[in-house]
Amino acid sequence: MTRILVADDDRHLAELLRATLDEAGFEAVAAHSGLAAAALIEREDFDLLVLDVLMPGMSGDAIADLAQQLKPDVPVLLMTGDSGDQFVRGGELPRLRKPFTERELVDAVQALLGSAGV
Repeated sequence: MTRILVADDDRHLAELLRATLDEAGFEAVAAHSGLAAAALIEREDFDLLVLDVLMPGMSGDAIADLAQQLKPDVPVLLMTGDSGDQFVRGGELPRLRKPFTERELVDAVQALLGSAGV
């Protein structure tokens, strides 16, 4: 089964996204901080990372950089609102602008997994 890590410091949103991906047939794991997400990436295998850009402790960009060093084949989808756009690297990683619908999330995940060959 395809494993996805969802990281957002908004616990409610992280759990909602996890549940949405579970319902879509994925095995999703939620992390509620950047540091928790980084620790999970270091010790577990994931097929895709869905990361909020602005999180205390460690940003989504920093987690993406760590993931690229540890597991360079794992695709990353960044989530950002208007306030996070200034912090996102210019176009290097796909991003989903908040607020988004459950369908937009699932479509973005499926598109990335399809292009990654998972």
